[in-house]
Amino acid sequence: MDESALWSDIAYLEGNFTSSYHDYNVSDASCLPSDYYATQAFESFFLPPFYSLLFLLGLWGNGMVIAVLLHAKESLPATDVFIFNLAIADVLLVVTLPFWAAQSVHSWIFGDVMCKVVGSMFKINFYASIFFLVCISFDRYLSIVYVIRMYNRNKTSLIFLSSLAVWVLCILLTLPDFIFLTAEFDSRQNLTSCTLSFSSGSAKVWMTIIRIFNQVVAFFLPLVAMVYCYTCIILSLLHSKGFKKHKALKVILAVVVVFFLCWTPYHLVELMKILIHPNVLGQDCKWVVRLDIAETITNSLGSFHCCLNPLLYAFVGIKFRNRFLELLERCGCVSHAFLKRHAKLSSHRKDSTWSESTEASYSGL
Repeated sequence: MDESALWSDIAYLEGNFTSSYHDYNVSDASCLPSDYYATQAFESFFLPPFYSLLFLLGLWGNGMVIAVLLHAKESLPATDVFIFNLAIADVLLVVTLPFWAAQSVHSWIFGDVMCKVVGSMFKINFYASIFFLVCISFDRYLSIVYVIRMYNRNKTSLIFLSSLAVWVLCILLTLPDFIFLTAEFDSRQNLTSCTLSFSSGSAKVWMTIIRIFNQVVAFFLPLVAMVYCYTCIILSLLHSKGFKKHKALKVILAVVVVFFLCWTPYHLVELMKILIHPNVLGQDCKWVVRLDIAETITNSLGSFHCCLNPLLYAFVGIKFRNRFLELLERCGCVSHAFLKRHAKLSSHRKDSTWSESTEASYSGL
């Protein structure tokens, strides 16, 4: 290949190469088309089975949470309202995964309209899943540190307005994605991708802005909020008297640790890609390709958090387990004798279904 042809390929790639939209993979260095085939081959091998697993686990786990909460005989306390919305967000998020898995194998075959709908739905629920975790943390903070129970009658409207505000905020944050998402055909690589489409001159700038925005809004600020809330909760529990407070601490710590473990690797990779853009670390083609693959893996790990939410916020609770068994008995899946044998005694207070200890003096733990 002569020098003019080489630079022609480089210029073309810098302006046009994209991969799956939700990974924000964009050409970040002067690499030849063959250098990106490794990334595409890895995605076509890794994403379909992994996203299929997440789809099944996420749909089943969050579906069970929704079913149990819908069959609750009394009105739901604040935590359960947020858990219900969180489960809906996680279900809607995992529903989009088969589309991205199909794109990794066959390119985008669903058209421009579906690209905007599916891409926006992924992003809306990506934000909603994280923001409702913050709402749950804040509710626990109020309920324990200040002993303010948000499920009181005069607070019911506040809970639903808070949930509505979260959804509206997520939709507003996703409007730029809906506007710029498009199904683009790449004649050089003979594939179509659902991707954010910017002019070739501003693509890198916009992708850098998006990455920084996601770092701050979708990770750093929520993490700071959750760490603050749970630190105050832990300090309050340590200064209180409660037979099962140490058990509650394990649940609280698991919430922050799992969130941190699932999303930190992805945001570290995003940070490295931000540093590579302005040539801080130096643009090396092999590094860029490796970061693209790392981005795919860590983004998938973050999506796995949707499957863990039901375990962390519901299945650890005595009341949830009892209600889940009651639902199975009503559906004829288990006998009444099985229900009596395995259901644990719990108080009849109006606590969250993820209560770890119904005898504790703090609601919801």
